[in-house]
Parts: sequence; structure tokens; C-alpha cells
Amino acid sequence: MTAADFGVDPTTATSPEQYVMLLRRVRDQSGLAYRETARRAQRNGDVLPASTLATMLGRSTLPRRDLVSALLRACDVPDDRAAAWLAVWGRLAAARPAARPPATRGRPSSQPGHSPVGPATRTTGPSGPVAAPGTEGIGPTSHTEGSAALRLIPAGGGIGSAGPERGRADASGGGRDRAVLRGLPWPTVDEVRPVEGGSGAPVPYQLPPAPPLMVGRSAEIGRLLSSTEADAAVCLVEGAGGVGKSALALHVAHRIVGRYDGGCLYADLRGATAGIAAAEPADVLGRFLRALGVPAVPASLDEASALLRTWTAERGVLVVLDNAASAAQVRPLLSSGPGCTTIITSRWKLPDLDTTARVRLDPLPDDAALALLTGLTGAQRVQAEPAAAATVVRRCGGLPLALRIVGARAAARPDASLTGLAERMDDEGLRLDVLEVGDLSVRTSLHVGYQAFGDSPQGARQQAGRLFRLAALPDWTHFTPYGCAALADLPVTAAERALDALVDAHLIESAGGGRYRFHDIVRLYGRERAQAVDDPPHREEALGRLTAWLLAATTRAARLLYPHDRFGIDEPAGPAHPGPPLGNTADAWAWFEREHTNLLLIARQQTAAGRSLTEVRDLALVAAKFLDYAGYIAEQQQFGHLAVTAATRLDDRSGAASGLNIVAVALLRQGRLDEAIPLLERCLAVHRDLGDRSREAAVLNNLGNALRDSGDLTGALHHLQAALVVRRQLGHRHKEGLVLDNLALVYQRLGDYSRAIACHEAGRAVADSGTDPLREAQALVNFAETLEASGDHRAAIARAAESLEVCRRYEHQRGIGLALQVLGNAHAGLGHRAVARRHWREALDRLDGLDPQACTRLRAALAPATTPDPLTPH
Repeated sequence: MTAADFGVDPTTATSPEQYVMLLRRVRDQSGLAYRETARRAQRNGDVLPASTLATMLGRSTLPRRDLVSALLRACDVPDDRAAAWLAVWGRLAAARPAARPPATRGRPSSQPGHSPVGPATRTTGPSGPVAAPGTEGIGPTSHTEGSAALRLIPAGGGIGSAGPERGRADASGGGRDRAVLRGLPWPTVDEVRPVEGGSGAPVPYQLPPAPPLMVGRSAEIGRLLSSTEADAAVCLVEGAGGVGKSALALHVAHRIVGRYDGGCLYADLRGATAGIAAAEPADVLGRFLRALGVPAVPASLDEASALLRTWTAERGVLVVLDNAASAAQVRPLLSSGPGCTTIITSRWKLPDLDTTARVRLDPLPDDAALALLTGLTGAQRVQAEPAAAATVVRRCGGLPLALRIVGARAAARPDASLTGLAERMDDEGLRLDVLEVGDLSVRTSLHVGYQAFGDSPQGARQQAGRLFRLAALPDWTHFTPYGCAALADLPVTAAERALDALVDAHLIESAGGGRYRFHDIVRLYGRERAQAVDDPPHREEALGRLTAWLLAATTRAARLLYPHDRFGIDEPAGPAHPGPPLGNTADAWAWFEREHTNLLLIARQQTAAGRSLTEVRDLALVAAKFLDYAGYIAEQQQFGHLAVTAATRLDDRSGAASGLNIVAVALLRQGRLDEAIPLLERCLAVHRDLGDRSREAAVLNNLGNALRDSGDLTGALHHLQAALVVRRQLGHRHKEGLVLDNLALVYQRLGDYSRAIACHEAGRAVADSGTDPLREAQALVNFAETLEASGDHRAAIARAAESLEVCRRYEHQRGIGLALQVLGNAHAGLGHRAVARRHWREALDRLDGLDPQACTRLRAALAPATTPDPLTPH
């Protein structure tokens, strides 16, 4: 498409305003977006940034001739038509009144190194003298002198020179002439370039000193360095307060500043400065423009921003915007010339800012943090007290700011030991106090991010600030919008919005899967704020709501997994807040896997405070079966002790005995039979005394298993048969199947395989298929063990494979490991040694940390110096 096709006639323009209107029509009818127009201009060798084009077409004044020429070429206007446009431009430019040059500032115009600009000024370019036409406004005759923000660059480093081709006239002349006459209200790059032998024009060099020590950031440095090589690069370095954003930006800026003939502009935007309002973009623009030598700064923010882009477009300037508060603060300060680069740091994610690259900074890993501490305190001190140094590093949580503060403290007291410092940092009540020295403070750094919420007049931001405080109170490892909604008594959607806002501020971190977490130091600060702002009753109510919600959600998940169990608790009241969507048993198992550690930590926290004791007791009883199936033995034992403590304080003998039963089962899993059996006998006596037959049957079953594993097979038969009688009297068919399965294992140990197999089959017959798939998987693997012991290896393989399929579907690690163990035994019985060893190795990987007794047998089987018999329990 050509200009003739557009039907735009430039000769109809009688004023600059009409001329610009016709240029707009050419651009509109070309169908090109601003960015595409800018890209085409760049391919043509012209400089026409999208922002400059938008500014040019949005004004009523006559644009620069080279910009008009670049636009016409980008729109594929033929040379003859472009010549007509430029002829009209010349007529309109000649019709303007000539302006007198302003008085020279700073030094006489005849002084070397200065070339006054005006209607009659001539400047020397690569192609020889070029006369400047009359202009509407005349640019400065010198740059600001005496400013601490400026560094004088010798004449050899002329401002903005981009190689020998810049400003060279095309041999064909006409519309393609690069050395065009420009009507400018400010000097061009060539016009401020120093004359031959001059002392040079001042170029801004505003970078603060680079950090003296930079470790552990090689990957981030590489990404940022690579990102700055793009044309008009806008690079954002984001991360939490104290993570080292400014240090990284300055480190990289000092490495690349030599690329930029136009110098470097720097501003602290104060988006992370305690007690000081964020910098106004207009004020920063004024400082930048004055540093560049602009004689008068426009009052309009838009005009000042456009002027900055124009002045930096061809000069090649590095701009560092530190501690940005928002995208709106940054946008007016962006340069868009292809040779310019902007590096921004912010503790906010700034999702609404267009960038060419984003570099996220996370806390340093332990090895890099130790290297930084070593560099700050000296290798001798770290080597002399390695344990204390490791503690300091761990308590600093990888935050460079915290490590620098510790380093400064250590440097100020070379005679003090790191051990004393480590001990104080181990105290959560003192840690934030330790992390302050001089004007450096982790607490102050965090407060800057928090005050945008806590001190905000906006309801939504205040809500986020309150949730930040309350979410720091529980001892959870991670949290979800559902749990936070219960904690803060909010709708789930409101909690989600608040959490997203806190993530954007880097006050919390996304842990994936809709979960969030605190950095340890940020959590301490959040608790401080909660104690300072929220009354004790409100804090206790929040934790109580959370504990009640956890019980309701846990019970719901357990009901899906074990529909026949009542767990010996009253049905929890309906939750005031919804829980996560749990559609099936797989969802319920996954929920337990995610939350079981949180359940224990919050139960422990509430028990220590003497709160929510009923909920703690019931949480232990509901969670115990999952913990036993999954093989989380240590948590199972701890939860049992919490249940005992809570029930004892509630004067609940039955609850306390049930808690002891949980502890005893955990001891059985560890092979500590001598400790477990007396506890089970105590539990049995209490439940018989209280007449609680259901719990009596449960303890009889566990006691029978314990006696079986101890070698007392007669006692095991006695207790299991008694348990079977009670289950049948109570009509607990599902529980009857479980007891039959355990009886089968006793008969297996006695060598009575026919009776053992009959018990296995009877147990499977009375169990409701599909209602407790993981229990069925356990029964299948027990059946496979009996078949393998009886010599029917192929039948054992079939049953173990069925169990393995169920356990893999639920990602049940302990069940997978036990099924693989039996598969290995059966294959070994068939002489398939390689297959057996493969199964045993995977079983060991799965069971490590979950079943110590099984792992001992597996290691013996895999030992190269032995030829093991099939693995059977002892």
C-alpha cells in the first residue's frame, strides 16, 4: 500500500496542526501499530521509538524533519511522495518566526568545548558543516556545571556517538538524507558534541558506589547482563526487602555503564524508604532533565516525560530506578531509545509494568550465605566457630541485608565470639533486635512493605494487612486461602485477593498449588505487628477459628477415606468457612499429605497455650489412622502424646486412653514392643472399666498384633479372637474383616497356611469393597505374604501386584514399599534374582524413614555378601 492509495495530500496543509493531522491519517491508514512502526523504522536505520511517535502525533506543533522522514519510510511511502511531504515541511518551517538564542549559561560561548545553538549556528558533523534552520525554541548552550550528579567526560568520548555511520548523508540525497535539517526546541546529539580539541561536555554519571562484595548471584547477574543487551531494555529486579535487589542492580550497572555514551541517571524512588513518601515522578524528571542540560523543565508531567525520551533517544543512556513503588511511578521515567537501558528494582511485582525482562531474587542458599558472612567477618572467625557461623547463617534466612548487619556487628566487636551472637539470634524474641545496626535494620525494611497495607486508608489493603498479621500467628509451614479465610473470618475470595496482594509485595511467597508461606524473619515481624496491633482476645479467637476449621476439614477428609470409622469423637459442628474441594478418596489422601504437618504444629501450639483442647484431642484421634497408614511414625507418636495431654486437662479418661493407644501403635511400628505392650494393657483396662466396647475391641486388636510380633503367638490368638467376638457383637463388619486379616498372619506364623488363607478370604468377603481402598491394599499385601510363605509364589505376585496398583494410585509410599517388598520375595522364591533385587531396591527407597523394621530386612537382602532367603517378618 502506498501514500497514493491512502489518498492523503500533504499540500493541503496550511499549518503545523493540519500537517500533523495528515501524518496521523497516513499512520492510521497504513494499519501499523506504534510498536510495529518503530520496528520498521529501526530496520530502515532510523530512530523512531514508539513513545516518540505517539508524542509527535499527539501534538499540534511541527515535528522534526528526520522523524517525519522516518515515519514516511516506515509506512512504505515512495520517495517521490516523501519528497512532497518534506517540501511542505520546509515551507511550514520557513514560515515560523526565528527565535533568539538564550543567554549562555555557565561559560562564555567562545570558550572551548561549547557551541552555542541558534538560528545561525553551524555545527560540525561527520559529513561536514550543517546549518540549523530557525526553530520555535532554542536549546541550551551549555550543560549544568558544578553538579555533584555530573562527571565530566573527555572530548574523546563524545556524547551519544554511535559509530561512524550516525549522521552520515546518503549518497543519493533527497528524502533519504540522514543529515536532515532539524527544527528543534533543544540541541541534537551532533549539536552538543564537543568541537575538535574541546574539553568535552558534562555527561551525567549518577551511579552510587557498587557493593564491595557480591556472592551467590552469578545466575541472576548473567540474566540481567544478558537482558540489558536488548534495544530499549526495561529490566525489573524484584524480591523481598533485604534480599539484595539494589546491590545486584548497582553491580550490573557498574559493569555495563561504559556502553552508554550519554552517561547514567540514577534515582532512589523511595518506594522502600521508611518514613519518607515515595518520590514524585515529576520531581525525578526534573532532576534527570537538568542533569542532561535541559534549560527549562516543562510543568506538565507528560511533556517532561516526552522531553526525557527525546533527549535520551539518540544519546544512549543507562537509567537506574531504585526502590520503585509502583508502575505508575516508573512509566514517565522510562527512556525508549534503542541504545538506552533502564534497570528498575522493586519489592513489588509491578505486574502492570511492561518490561523486557524480570529477574526475581530469592534468599541466598546456605553455602552462598556462609561465603558472604565469611567475606564480611573474616575467614578466621568463621573457621574458629563453624557451628555458630552455621547458626547465624540459618537464622538470617539467606537475606543479604541480615548478613551484612551481622557482619557489621562482628566487625565492630572483633573480640566478641560468634557463639554469643548465634545464641541471641536463636531467641525469636531477640532476633529482630540483633538484626539492627546503625541505620541498617531488617525490621525497618520489612515495615516499609507492611505499612502500605497496615497504614492504608483503603479497606481491601487494610484487610490484607490484618491477614498478614494473623497468618503469622499459627505455627504452620504453609497456608491456603481456605485456612486464612477461617483464621481472619473472611470469605475465601477476599482471602485470595489479600494473599495475592501480599505476594505482590513480597511479604509472603507462593509455594505453588494454591499454597503460601512466610520467610522465617518475615513471620517474626508479622507476629510483632499482631502483638502490637491486635488485642489478645482477637488473636486467640483467630487461632481458635483456625483449629476448629482444621478439625472439620480433617474429619471430612477422614470420612472419605474411612467411611466406617467414627474415630470415637462427636461429629464436629458444620464449619463456618468452607474447606478445600474434596471429591473423592484421592483428594482426601492428597489433602492429608499436604496438611498433616500443619495439623501437628498447630495442635502442639494450642496445647502449649491451653486452648482448643477438645479440638486438639479430636484432631489426634482423626489423624492417627492416616499417619499410621502413611508411615509418619514420629508425628503419630507426638500426636498421641498431645491427645493424652489435652484429654487429661479435660478430665477425659477415655480420650487419654485413646491417646495412649496412638502412642503404643507408633511404638509398635518402631519395633519397641517392650514399651508398647504395657501401654496397650493400660488402655485396655481403662476402656473395660468405662464399658467402651468399641475402643476395647480396637485395643485388643492392637495388643494381639504386638504379641504376635513379640513371638507370643498363643497370646496373640487369644486377644485377636476376643476382638473378633466384640466386633461381631457390635455388628462392625468392616472392623471384623480387619481382625480376620490379623488372625491370618498369626496362623501364617504358626505354619497353618490353610487356616491363614481361609481367614484372609473370609476377611475380604466381609469387608465392603471399595469403601476403604488403602485398607484393602494392606489386606492384599498381607494375603500375598501368606501365599509367598506357603510357597505359592505366583499367586503371591498377583495379590501383591493388585495392592501395588492401588497404592500407586494414591501415591501411598509405605504401601508401595511393602507391596514391592513382597513382590521381591516372591520373585526370589521363583529364582528371579535380578527382578527380586530391583523390587527390593525400590522398596528400600520408598520405605526409608517410614518402616525401620522393613528397611533392616531389605538392606540385609541386598547385601552383596549374602544370599538371603525371601524376606519374612520376624
